Amino acid sequence: MTTCAPELATRYLIPRVNVVDEGEHVVIEAELPGVSKSDLSLEVKDGELTLIGKRATAKREGQYVMRERAYADFRRVFSLTNAIDPARIDAQMKDGLLTVTLQKAEHVKPRKINVN
Repeated sequence: MTTCAPELATRYLIPRVNVVDEGEHVVIEAELPGVSKSDLSLEVKDGELTLIGKRATAKREGQYVMRERAYADFRRVFSLTNAIDPARIDAQMKDGLLTVTLQKAEHVKPRKINVN
């Protein structure tokens, strides 16, 4: 799900992501080539994880013959269920790939029950 307040006139890019349930946690991988950590923000609020940032504009001399790479703000919003523990979210950035690990809450994790 992606959201944007209508009163904001800014257009946002939507980064491509993979979301993988790995049992004890969920991993979100977002492609963010050319984005530095200082231009990236993650926020958890009201049951949503919001990824916000910007890709800085490259200063180039001359006239573009072709231009496919966009330089703009980006935003992606993910709804979190009560299965995710919002206090246990970790984020790593390496080589243009943001990896966000969302730990599942203890009450939803499978557990083994011993039979006496």
